[in-house]
Amino acid sequence: MRKIIVILILAFIPILMIGQNENKLVVKPYGFLKGDMVYATSSVYSWGNPANIYLSAPQFAGGVENPALGFTAQHTRFGFKLSKDGDIKVGGKLELDFYGGAFDANGKPRIRQAFASVAKGNFEMRIGQQWDLYSPVNASTNNTNGNMWYAGNRGFRRAQIQLSYKLPMDNIVPMIQLSVGEGSKEGAGLGIDNKAASPMLQGRISAKINKKYVVGVYFMNANFSPIPDSTNYDFSASGFGADITLPIHKYFSLKGEVNMGTNLNNANLFNIAGNGAEGDDRKSLGLWFNASSKIHKHFQVVVGFGMDQNQTDDLAIGAIESNTVIYGDIIFPITKEYSVALELEQITTAIKDGDDRSALIINFSGKINF
Repeated sequence: MRKIIVILILAFIPILMIGQNENKLVVKPYGFLKGDMVYATSSVYSWGNPANIYLSAPQFAGGVENPALGFTAQHTRFGFKLSKDGDIKVGGKLELDFYGGAFDANGKPRIRQAFASVAKGNFEMRIGQQWDLYSPVNASTNNTNGNMWYAGNRGFRRAQIQLSYKLPMDNIVPMIQLSVGEGSKEGAGLGIDNKAASPMLQGRISAKINKKYVVGVYFMNANFSPIPDSTNYDFSASGFGADITLPIHKYFSLKGEVNMGTNLNNANLFNIAGNGAEGDDRKSLGLWFNASSKIHKHFQVVVGFGMDQNQTDDLAIGAIESNTVIYGDIIFPITKEYSVALELEQITTAIKDGDDRSALIINFSGKINF
């Protein structure tokens, strides 16, 4: 695998030397190198799985008081943006990282995004793996790959065909986006194949105001057939929500989302309500926001909150009722490219008819962008 990555990089070198000629395909590299130290005062369940008591993406408080410490460089990522101007614009993106779970020394390359695009005028079509339209905004947490998943932020990446159209206006630029893509989870169960032969549908209507403020609303729906070779749609996942991105001033910028859904985990959308089946719908409410301030070119602050509420009817004793995260970051950009950051994150997980679990997570990192 390492040889393959090296070959890919070397293959791009001649393309990177191409000038800014509108008749040529231009490829620009980007990414960052990032190292992290993570300490947890109590156990955490990565990705909500009690078998994963490691410091990967700590989203659930595990209820065990044993502390844990980890060091990793697996949040490192790199990619290439491709573009060619003209009457018909073409382009794309390839983005990889090394994220794979526990803090192992030998991280494996992983595709994050890989899509080809074509655009004419205000219309664009992208085909390949890219970010969901449902819950499209990422929080400014130092947990680069964990985001606020299981604490209000649902969206993920998946293979899809995505269409977008911007309405040409002055101070307000509305945009309509639609996509069809893979709706099932990966690797097992529904993810073995899409037996329903029905794509996941997503849509988003947004508006960019004064070239910087963005507000949007979105929805998704996916039908599944868990019985092999059955053509009946036995159950579905569905949801809707809204998002905001408001860079009001360098001293105050706000972004966040609120969303609701049913059986979202079946469609690889992260929430504590779990997977659902016919007659056993799992409902959830998610909310997150964070405010950031660039107090000085060498000093920035971020404060955030996220909440995931299990609204499933008749929750069983021992089920997770809610997951709440409060976090704060102080960031020191040493130069334009290099920064260090310290994040404190408090996770509280409420259990039906049980004691609340909690864990304090301390994350220290160094990152250089390119």
